[in-house]
Amino acid sequence: MTSVFWPGRAVLGEGPLWDPRVDTLYWVDIVGGTVFAQAADAPEPVLIDVAAQVGCLGLTDDPRVLVTGMRTGWHLLDLPTGDLTFLADPEADRPDCRFNDGSVDPAGRFWTGSLEDGETRAVGRLYRLGGDGAHTVADEGFFCSNGIDWSPDGRRMYFVDSRADLIYRYDFDVDSGALGGREVFANTSALAGIPDGLRVDSRGDVWCAFWDGAQVTRFDPGGTVAEQVGVPVPRPTSVAFGGPDLRTMFITSASIGLTADQLTRWPRSGSVLRHRVEVPGRPSHHFRTAREATP
Repeated sequence: MTSVFWPGRAVLGEGPLWDPRVDTLYWVDIVGGTVFAQAADAPEPVLIDVAAQVGCLGLTDDPRVLVTGMRTGWHLLDLPTGDLTFLADPEADRPDCRFNDGSVDPAGRFWTGSLEDGETRAVGRLYRLGGDGAHTVADEGFFCSNGIDWSPDGRRMYFVDSRADLIYRYDFDVDSGALGGREVFANTSALAGIPDGLRVDSRGDVWCAFWDGAQVTRFDPGGTVAEQVGVPVPRPTSVAFGGPDLRTMFITSASIGLTADQLTRWPRSGSVLRHRVEVPGRPSHHFRTAREATP
């Protein structure tokens, strides 16, 4: 059963993230430069204007602070004040590129993908950011870097290149953060839409939202389609597991680029949906930083 969690209309809603410590869902509107925070029992979200395109969020050990991947680089966001603390900007010399999706690994590093605005050149990179501020390019050559997550045992990392219609998988060393060779986990060209954000549940199945596909697809650990969930939006963008039992799948969506006729047909475009699943997700990891979120 799919229902509406937030009935608003984001332009490019993305990056859902559940924090069980405060029973709150966070997400972003990339184009609007807005971070949303809505507690499970709240009637509407709190909006934080970060004054720049913001692609992704990660939890930290402090529930008042998020790590963000923005057009202006990585920052710590102090939620009560809205203040940003700059960490680094490895894309500063590429003004036509920006961070897109990102996620924190089991050891507390923040992985973030980048893309070129037109998504026509394979110049996107996959970055690894440590809590000490050190960062490196772990892989590159992507059109539209997207969803990132890990297998329950931490030994596999999943990563999407949307415009290539591919979900990749790497062997992953949790201690060092080193990647093994890139291999194709799923070629999605035969499915409706293009792969966007993803999350891995506690069984190891991979849930991926499909932009222009009006559906979320579950793949088993072998890369075979196991389930497809239709949603009342044409452009679902990403998923996150939340709620007290982590069996509520939150689904962000976008309204960008849709015609007036399409918005009439799909009035929930840009909203945040929720769908109950049988197998729970897993708690998000925390970015381990020694920095304080002070301006």
